[in-house]
Amino acid sequence: MTRFSYPQINRGVAISTVEPLDKSLNPVRSDNKIAAPVQSVLWRSIEVILIFGCLLTFAGQIPPDVNESHYLPKAKHFWDPTWCAGDLFLGSSFSHWLFYVTTGWLTRFFTLAATAWIGRIVTWLLFAYAWQRLSWRVIPIRWLSIFSAILFLLLNNRFHMAGEWVVGGFEAKGIAYGFVLIALGNLVCKDWRWVWPWLGAAAAFHVLVGGWAMIACGFTWLLIQLTTTQSFAAVFNAARQHTLAIAAGLSLALVGALPPLLSDQSAAPDVTVAARSIYVNHRIAHHLTFDAFPTLHVARFAFLAVVCWLLSRWIFCCAKPIHQKMKPLFLFGAGSLWIALGGLMLSGLAEQGRGVSPLSENLLRFYWFRLADFAIPAVVAIACCAVVGRWYQNSRQPSTRFACLALAGLLLVADAVAVMENHQDIRPRADQRSLPEYDDVQRTEETYRNWRRVCQWVKTETPKDAVFITPAEQQTFKWYTGRSEVVSWKDIPQDAVNILEWQQRLNQLYEPQRRYENGLMSYSDAQLKELGKYYGADYLIVPQYQVDLAGVPTKLIRVYPENATDKTTYVIFQL
Repeated sequence: MTRFSYPQINRGVAISTVEPLDKSLNPVRSDNKIAAPVQSVLWRSIEVILIFGCLLTFAGQIPPDVNESHYLPKAKHFWDPTWCAGDLFLGSSFSHWLFYVTTGWLTRFFTLAATAWIGRIVTWLLFAYAWQRLSWRVIPIRWLSIFSAILFLLLNNRFHMAGEWVVGGFEAKGIAYGFVLIALGNLVCKDWRWVWPWLGAAAAFHVLVGGWAMIACGFTWLLIQLTTTQSFAAVFNAARQHTLAIAAGLSLALVGALPPLLSDQSAAPDVTVAARSIYVNHRIAHHLTFDAFPTLHVARFAFLAVVCWLLSRWIFCCAKPIHQKMKPLFLFGAGSLWIALGGLMLSGLAEQGRGVSPLSENLLRFYWFRLADFAIPAVVAIACCAVVGRWYQNSRQPSTRFACLALAGLLLVADAVAVMENHQDIRPRADQRSLPEYDDVQRTEETYRNWRRVCQWVKTETPKDAVFITPAEQQTFKWYTGRSEVVSWKDIPQDAVNILEWQQRLNQLYEPQRRYENGLMSYSDAQLKELGKYYGADYLIVPQYQVDLAGVPTKLIRVYPENATDKTTYVIFQL
């Protein structure tokens, strides 16, 4: 409801003033024209800090996180090629080139753990600023952005389909998602001049995050133009007005696109086809192919997508004031679903074979489901909080306000439960995902401590250029020791030639550990020495129980623990 004043006639000019009664559209009021903007900036800064605090408590486990043990050693090697010089993964192509250029230098002055914390702080501050800015531009109500950020964290954590997370360890995609959120802040205001450059910056750091977001925003822009002008000629003219901005965005995106595109130029076509099949069907299937997704994950995501559609219909019918700001976000979410549908079709074609499988595998490696895992939770979080916030602002009924406060309280309780779950395990997330886990919590934690002890011994007692054959159930050896390893399941190279070499090493060193109870100790001493000679490995690390299960005692020189009668979780032999 809006109160209008009667027109005042002044020298033939009609002047009318409009004062909206909806205080949610003008939350900061002051008679001083300077004090109001300053007060607004102050409150928004406080919100950014509080959102950062939420991110810190939610994802602030000790390093390394799941992918930090993968990307940060790569960044360190980029700036210091002598560090772990013999490692297959670290010596392969650098797909996230800009990330390594801009962040790897930190490893020259700080430890990997300190670099991770510096990167996390910068990334989470970027995310907090971008999220608060987006939420405020949709509906400017104090504190609302904090609740929408918490809801997004919970939805992204529990309702993803392909395992995509946004807030976590320090890596390229964390920076890229921050830039995508800044672009979405311009999107809701239809300020297209800045949408494309920010998306280009996101693609420069992570070409898939920024690239898919650019396609979804292009879909959004096209639908808005068609529904507004209903003329292809007008759409073309509108596109010409944004030529410079689009060109800037595409130019920035090339920084992220060229390194992975050029990495396989020298590989033979059959090598490329085989490597992409390994990448899509063997190593990253849980992110790339629809048939590898758990049924529960698909069902939860489908439910959230339906909720998103119902919210869009309800806001269109019953909440017109926020519809204009939410419409671009709903279209962005719809674009992400169309992209995911393309991935679903490609997954079906890949299963059929008959000559189309290699092409489907080539396309599936581009993570078609990644954007939807981010976009749908983000849109639902902002839409839900916008609706509830508007109810609270406009309703004078105590029961309605109490219900809104109760919802906010339930959200905080759910966040507290999630934070407690995230911090129950004392191990870093990279070790949680890779080290053995038992029903006995004490045994699980003791295995982790023994892994740290053996890594510390390697770091202090072996040459810096030593190469190790490591256990299959780990991914943090390079992080803790600074030594090369022959192969690691986590560390798949990004270029075709090295992917095939990685697969060959897995077949010889990883598969026996999965197939046989005594793992690599099923090989004879001569075979182990031959493997060490072939791969240039100086040491072998195996679990103690595999040594105990070996039928014939090994004659390899045991260097850790030095006393052969001592029992520990891991044993090191010299090759």
